[in-house]
Amino acid sequence: MATDDVEETLADVGLLEAVWRYRWSSFLIILLSGVIAAGATLLVLTNVTATARFAVTDPRSTSFLRQGVSSDSSYIAYTAQRAAFAQSEKVFKKAQEILTTQYALKVDLETLRESVQASPGTSGGIIEVQASARTDRVAANIANSVVAAYQTLTAESAKADQAKLLKSIKATETQIRDSLKSAPAGSALATSLAEVLVQLRLKESDAQIDLATYNDGTRFIDQANPLRISPSKLPKNVAIGLALGVLIAVVVSFLRATNPIAGVRRVTTGLGQRKRRRVVLAKAQPVRRLRPEEEEPALPTPATVPAAPSLPAEDEDSTAVYDRNALLNYNVDDEELRVVDIGREAPRSAR
Repeated sequence: MATDDVEETLADVGLLEAVWRYRWSSFLIILLSGVIAAGATLLVLTNVTATARFAVTDPRSTSFLRQGVSSDSSYIAYTAQRAAFAQSEKVFKKAQEILTTQYALKVDLETLRESVQASPGTSGGIIEVQASARTDRVAANIANSVVAAYQTLTAESAKADQAKLLKSIKATETQIRDSLKSAPAGSALATSLAEVLVQLRLKESDAQIDLATYNDGTRFIDQANPLRISPSKLPKNVAIGLALGVLIAVVVSFLRATNPIAGVRRVTTGLGQRKRRRVVLAKAQPVRRLRPEEEEPALPTPATVPAAPSLPAEDEDSTAVYDRNALLNYNVDDEELRVVDIGREAPRSAR
């Protein structure tokens, strides 16, 4: 069958043969992939990232600024909350002021939200602030400004909490002093009020110590380096693009080479050359019986009838005979057709 012969021929096409057959289109695919990768790197993947880290002060070391932290698990949750606060709108607005005054950079709030990300680090109590920008200097300045804004706002919040505490202590001390004035000297009430007054003064002193210990809520800061120069991503991305182009070119070439519609009856040699097979179409004609008067006189039959001349060995090797319907499935543009009309010989064969 013709289909079986085609399958056997197409199965012999290898990857290297397919790529060599379509080498120019494969080269264009690889080149186009490299150009696309370079363009994407230069136009889209141009941002660099800078990272600043800081350690959160453990509020359990204070007496009045503990903020509900009493265990390791609550301290981890507290660190996550402070990381969320570091990328809040309040911090970003303060960072905008710092960028404008210290670095002469104007960055809108929406850009800060898209380019800055604060998250708890792998170690407990560590927060990482990552900022992306066009250059390393701008990215580092943004990250450092966010950390500075966090410190400023945290210190202001701690001072406000301490002021509320001190105000409450002062109000209680005033009430106790007024009561102490009216209490009899040496009485149990006077002694009790004096002890309460001493405890309030100790609380006021502890509040001052807590504020100095907590300070701005950070133990240490690892700022981003604005002088750092990130390596270019262009060579790496172009190499990746070329590798993908090679893979795509190999797949496309192999599919084109093994396509039974576009590549029928093509035989590729080891040198990449093609040779065409000639197809002989045997076309049968209807047989009509002759009348007696139309019959030709019978020729004398020789004793020995010479055999029909055989085709050359080259034609025998390269000629395949197919029926008419089978040839309709193929693209005859690439084939050399030789039509043999055997209608005249049909009456003789019928005899």
